[in-house]
Amino acid sequence: MMSDSYRDLVYKDAREQAEIIAELQQLFQRSLEQIRYQASLLNNVQDAVVVWDLRGEIAYVNPAAQALFERSKEIWLSTPAETYMNLFMPVVTVPGGEGTGGLRIERFFTSQGNKIVWVSSHVYALRDQSASGKLIGYMDVCRDITERKNMEARVQEAQLQLIQATRLAAIGELASGIAHHINNPLTTVIAESQLLLQSLPEHHPGRDSAKAIEEAGWRVQRAVQQLLDFSQPPSNTLETLDVNDTIQYALELVGDQIRAQDVEMVIDLAHDLPYLRGNPRQLVDLWVNLLMLAHGATSDGLPHHIHIRSTAPSRRSILVEISDDGQLIPSAEMVTLFEPGFLKDLGRRGTGIELTLCQEIVRQHRGQITAESNSKDVTIFRVLLPVET
Repeated sequence: MMSDSYRDLVYKDAREQAEIIAELQQLFQRSLEQIRYQASLLNNVQDAVVVWDLRGEIAYVNPAAQALFERSKEIWLSTPAETYMNLFMPVVTVPGGEGTGGLRIERFFTSQGNKIVWVSSHVYALRDQSASGKLIGYMDVCRDITERKNMEARVQEAQLQLIQATRLAAIGELASGIAHHINNPLTTVIAESQLLLQSLPEHHPGRDSAKAIEEAGWRVQRAVQQLLDFSQPPSNTLETLDVNDTIQYALELVGDQIRAQDVEMVIDLAHDLPYLRGNPRQLVDLWVNLLMLAHGATSDGLPHHIHIRSTAPSRRSILVEISDDGQLIPSAEMVTLFEPGFLKDLGRRGTGIELTLCQEIVRQHRGQITAESNSKDVTIFRVLLPVET
């Protein structure tokens, strides 16, 4: 028979073993809960997380990574880590040394829809702290910064346009001074050519040359006068004017520049339009802005057309349409096209601030401005101006 002392010893060992098993079960349960908690954190973070081991196999991707890269978990787990690393430009590199963290680097990749996606990428070395910091794999944490990068690009473009506008203003002041210096010798050229014409007989062979000199002088003087008028500060004075005159003036200012880019200009101005009360300088600025935006949209080196048309839908209004077959306005920007702001994605049609200025000029004339990019690959800007009876 088992002695009492031996029985007590057996019972003691059994209790200790049961306690050890209970502790192990609790430790296992806590570890399991910790793993679940960590997995829940990774699954719910907004940053994309991709983990791969030392064998170069992807071991984990969270839902944010699946959404960002538009690939399912199953596809990623069967994809080599090298393929993932080469997806970016610059390619992903792993941190060296004994540490865990690498540098945060901005990279980009091409999405399934052929769009450029920018990410802020930070690659970490994963180490097992329970095994003296042994390296077990790598983790890349990516944050989508495409919107920020696009905004930075638009701000930079707006800054460049602001610098260009400032430069043009300085050139305008310089041109005004130069125009005054040109006028004096130009007056002499015109006067002397007229005197020469008066002194030559009717059928003298030199009369054609003298006449050509006089006509060229008058053309240059008109251009100089336009330059002087355009460089003057705008006035708030309203005048009774012919809209066609302001359109023709704008065409004289920028028409040759547009035609030089293999763009054919079709001018269709209705006769006998009613007069309206307006600011001629502001209206010229309006047409110049719209023409230059059309010019930008057609500046791809291919043949294009720009059509300028004026009509009178009634005796109480005048409609001016400026259309082109250049780059269309994105439909996403059409809703807020004329709202204040300059961070718009309008391609070669500026940054949006130009259209805001156009909207303000039309508003001051109590009119309406609208835009349409239709299915025939034509963009039309319509300006409706009221006529005072």
